[in-house]
Amino acid sequence: MHRFLNIIVFLFFCFAVFYAFQQKAEAEEFVPVEVEVVYACGDGFLQLTEICDPGYPPVKPEQLGTSTCQDFVDVFGSFFVSGDLHCNSDCLTFATSSCYTCGNSYKEEVEECDGGDTGGLSCTSMGYAGGVLSCSADCRLNVSNCEAMEAEAGTTGGGGSKGGSAGSATGYEPGSLDELKTQIIVKGKSYPHADVHVLVDGVVIGIVNADAKADFYFETDEISPGVASFGFWSEDQDGLKSTLLTLTFRVISGAVTNITGVYISPTIDIDNKAVKQGETVRIYGQTVPQTGVEVHIHSEQQFVEALSSHDESGKWELVFDTTPLEEDFHTAKALFQVEVNGNIIKSGFSKAISFHVGKVGGVVPCPEADLNHDERVNLTDFSILLFHWGSDNTCADQNQNGVVDLVDFSIMMYYWTG
Repeated sequence: MHRFLNIIVFLFFCFAVFYAFQQKAEAEEFVPVEVEVVYACGDGFLQLTEICDPGYPPVKPEQLGTSTCQDFVDVFGSFFVSGDLHCNSDCLTFATSSCYTCGNSYKEEVEECDGGDTGGLSCTSMGYAGGVLSCSADCRLNVSNCEAMEAEAGTTGGGGSKGGSAGSATGYEPGSLDELKTQIIVKGKSYPHADVHVLVDGVVIGIVNADAKADFYFETDEISPGVASFGFWSEDQDGLKSTLLTLTFRVISGAVTNITGVYISPTIDIDNKAVKQGETVRIYGQTVPQTGVEVHIHSEQQFVEALSSHDESGKWELVFDTTPLEEDFHTAKALFQVEVNGNIIKSGFSKAISFHVGKVGGVVPCPEADLNHDERVNLTDFSILLFHWGSDNTCADQNQNGVVDLVDFSIMMYYWTG
């Protein structure tokens, strides 16, 4: 019993090491996805090349950063003293029409007057019989010295508003929230005429069909702003599923987020998971038509085999001679590469398939470590494996080397579903 428990502890330790190594290896794989956010000028956020944003008051206030009127100069080259700085509709320039310096003898747009500059107005142009129109120290028109018309005797002239309190930014008319939609656009490659499943936070939000060249396009505006995890996967003509390509980023409100380079990795399978050293194995799958495919076979020396997918179907196949492989457990995985704007871009790796090279080949009676044939690999299968540990049971002996040992356990851990 004590020996049995030691075996369990040892095997679970091996499983932990194997799983950690596999996760690290998968994390290091290169995925050429690019995310470009096209921000909407007027959404109330300062993004990328924007230096300001007019927003859509009162829902989203105007964004000016740290800039004020005092950072800009008037027609005399002196800095403004007062006023309200605004943002133009291009989000690249400021509007200084509401900035002013009372006392520089030049009437800025929001001032009623300044010193002797009354903007061309006089008592008579304002409806008085005569008199002298003047400007107060706070740049407001003073009509106290204007003479009223006889017909309007007893009527007093009214003053204007205080300089700087009127005026507004030019060129921008706030729109409604409906005009600033949050949109996601996805472009990528899958397999010819294959369905591409699009997930957000683990929930399918759409399924689109790739064309004959394996290109697919997906867009939606039914997604909430914030951090989201996107997932993409496909199934090929033979029913083989790809790995799940995941991508996490922030969805910006009122902006179009373009996701390009969503290259779903090739599917992969093998015709025989246990062969005698020197026999061949056929590794196959599907990917983008007319592209280069690299198959990586892991052993003490890694082998990389280059081939091309078929012109129309995108199917690929490698017949590999196992002579240079040692008698052991091996894995194989594949990626495809395409030329984009003169650059060679590689997809992420497919899932890894396992096979064993030994002294004895043949078909495994219980494939993929499902020892009780319930289409799951879990503790029940693990218990069966332990029961036959060290024996030559053909079902538990996944690599068909004549003994149930650590290699068979490794195979089981690869197919583990829990």
